[in-house]
Amino acid sequence: MKQVMIGIFAHPDDESFGPSGTLMTLIEQQVDVHLILLTDGEAGTNPTNAPNLAQIRLDEWSRACELMGVESTAALHFPDGELSHGMYLAIGAALHAEVHRICESYAEPIELSFMSFEQGGVTGHLDHIAASYLTTHQFYSLKNDTPHQITLGELWYFCLSREQAPQTEWTDYYMPIGRDEDYITRTVDVSSVLQRKYTVLDAHASQSRDAQNHKLLGDELLSREHFRVVT
Repeated sequence: MKQVMIGIFAHPDDESFGPSGTLMTLIEQQVDVHLILLTDGEAGTNPTNAPNLAQIRLDEWSRACELMGVESTAALHFPDGELSHGMYLAIGAALHAEVHRICESYAEPIELSFMSFEQGGVTGHLDHIAASYLTTHQFYSLKNDTPHQITLGELWYFCLSREQAPQTEWTDYYMPIGRDEDYITRTVDVSSVLQRKYTVLDAHASQSRDAQNHKLLGDELLSREHFRVVT
């Protein structure tokens, strides 16, 4: 049965700075990976004061997805930094349409899994948390009403271990300090694709400061990606 993974993330670099190594590993294992993006990232870092940051970040995201070998992408264009309860129905409807579009593109039976950030949003960013809960809703909605020819697989929540968590607290909003071993249920060794992961990080040139900070973790820590996986 064909394995399909749908990743749902808030910003155009979330999957790259997060589980990109795992996504590339899955692709090497013949899993079709489809990515859905909630916002264009227009509220991100803008060191050059570019007037079209959203388009720049979307272009970077497209390039990163190409480097990873993603099967398809869809950007939903909701406002960056403003994902809220009032938007949940609209975002949910848009996600529902994209998920079913992906499913209907397969003539053969598929096993469908989902991936997003863990429910604390990894960094505490409310857009990340919204993406996580919206992904959870898609998964359980399908679990309760699974279309013909689809077997529902797993829901992967990307998280950081305590070793990987930043050593300094953010001042903007609450940041979890990483997850204990009893929370993490799956760790993926991505050392074989680590150099490709660095190339994917570098594709997000407008967010190079975050990419460089991410690289400071070093090869050993970046070679392991952690998840809480539920069925």
